[in-house]
Amino acid sequence: MEKACFLPTNEGNPVWHPYRELLGSLMYTILCVRPDISFAVAYLGRFQNKPGEAHWQALKRVVQYIKGTKNLKFQFKRDEKAEALIGYADTDDRKSVSGYVFKIFGKTVSWASREQQTVALSFCEAEYAALSVAASKVLWLQGILEDLQQVPSGKPFRIFADNHGCIAMATNTENKRVKHIDVKHHFLREHVAHGRLQIVAIGTANQLADAFTKALEPGRFCNLCSLLGLTDSRRVLK
Repeated sequence: MEKACFLPTNEGNPVWHPYRELLGSLMYTILCVRPDISFAVAYLGRFQNKPGEAHWQALKRVVQYIKGTKNLKFQFKRDEKAEALIGYADTDDRKSVSGYVFKIFGKTVSWASREQQTVALSFCEAEYAALSVAASKVLWLQGILEDLQQVPSGKPFRIFADNHGCIAMATNTENKRVKHIDVKHHFLREHVAHGRLQIVAIGTANQLADAFTKALEPGRFCNLCSLLGLTDSRRVLK
C-alpha cells in the first residue's frame, strides 16, 4: 500500500471498472473494523472522479492486503487499568493529511484519516489544525462517557501530539503569531485554557496516529497495528 502515495493525478482517458463501488465497500470496512487501511483508502478516494488503471491496481492491492490479513480483529475487553479516554492526533506535512485515533479504557473505538479543509502555511499550523479536529471528537466522546456515568463530569482528557511547536501554540494563549489561523481552530486553545483538555507530547515512535497520515515501512506499520489493538484472532483463540 505504500506505493499509493506516488500515483499520478491524471492518467488521461479513464478505464472503466467498478472503482467507486469497491472504494465504497472499503470505506465501510474502515468505519467498522479495519483502521489500518484508512490512509490508503482515503488517498485513493481522491481519484474517484477519474480513476485510471494505476489507481484501480492500487485499490486491488488494498483488497489483496485485507485478504492476507483477514484474521486481524479487535478484541473489545475493558482494561480497568487504562485511562478512560485518550487520543492521538497527527498530520503528515503541508499536504495536510490529518489523522486521529481514540481509545476508551485501552481499546480503540474511533479513528479517521482525511485532508484538511484549510491551508496551512507551516507544518506546525497543520498539526495545530489536526489537534483542533481531534479536540472536537474527544469532547463528543467525553459527553457520551459522562452520560453513561463512566467518568466524572469535567474531567480533563489527554490528546497526544509529537510536535512541540504545535503544543506550545495550543497551550500559550498569549502567542500573537497565530491570529492568521482560521478562527475555528482556536476552539482547541479555549478548551485547553479551561482545563477540559490536556495536550501531551509523545515520541514519534509511539504516535499511533502516524498510521493515518502517511505510508509507512512494513515494520513500523505492523507495530502500529499492534498498538491499535488489531490482533490475529487465531492466536487469541489458542
